[in-house]
Amino acid sequence: MRDYDWQILVTLHSTQSITKTAELLFISQPALTKRIQAIETELGVPLLIRSRQGSVFTPEGERIAKKAERIVYAINDAKSEAASGKGTPEKLRIGVPYSFVRYALPNILTLFTKRYPDVDIDIVTLPSHEVVKCVEDSTLDLCFARYGAEDSALERIPFCEGQAAIVYNRPFTLDELPDIPFIEFPKNPGSASAIERWWNERFDREMKVRYKVATADACVSMAEHGLGCCIVLDSKYLERMNNIYYMPMTFLDGTKLTRKTWIFFRKDTGSRAIIQDFISCALEIPKDDLQWM
Repeated sequence: MRDYDWQILVTLHSTQSITKTAELLFISQPALTKRIQAIETELGVPLLIRSRQGSVFTPEGERIAKKAERIVYAINDAKSEAASGKGTPEKLRIGVPYSFVRYALPNILTLFTKRYPDVDIDIVTLPSHEVVKCVEDSTLDLCFARYGAEDSALERIPFCEGQAAIVYNRPFTLDELPDIPFIEFPKNPGSASAIERWWNERFDREMKVRYKVATADACVSMAEHGLGCCIVLDSKYLERMNNIYYMPMTFLDGTKLTRKTWIFFRKDTGSRAIIQDFISCALEIPKDDLQWM
């Protein structure tokens, strides 16, 4: 496969939209569709489930998309290392969970690049616990994550907080939930424990998990298609969606089920000016523009 093919998979996985991917990569939608079909033929597996409502990655497609993230990062890193001499721009290496790229990061990058147009930024998308590890081992300069605030030795700054919600494609009641199949994506231990507590307060049956996918975007897309309910960790962004219904999650004592997002960075690099400048830009963004799944 060509380098560009891996970038196609990374962008498509981030947007979950062929139309949006074509726009971002500056190619026509028919050309992109044809290229995706060629990639599927070359790899010998279907990557997408296509419907009138959009495209969802297959389990095998999710696995390959994760590998594509690492391949694109390695390619870009090798190119950067090959650059030499004066005038090489300063670089930031940032790690973010998948849906953060789609919903929260663009606002931060827009502000930062206006102020620092000469800084190159490498963005790696991985689950929260993996991006934290990448900062710990110096692969990344900083990351945004919900996981690891209690256990990591990294420096951390609270970034935003959202209330979890249950999502479906039709109105539903609490009493229906034990009989509705659920779509699940990996969550950090703290979030999983809080969700389990919320469920056990109300029901004496286990949640009926029928599907397991890799990302929150895939969960919501499948819920939109009526394949089941899913739980997302921030309900604010759902206000912008027209084809779903959602129920914010609150414990019986009235406490909202909320999860914080943190900015992580290493103590030995935290004083680096460009890292502090990026964090300052991130904290300036209005909180209503920072919701993600």
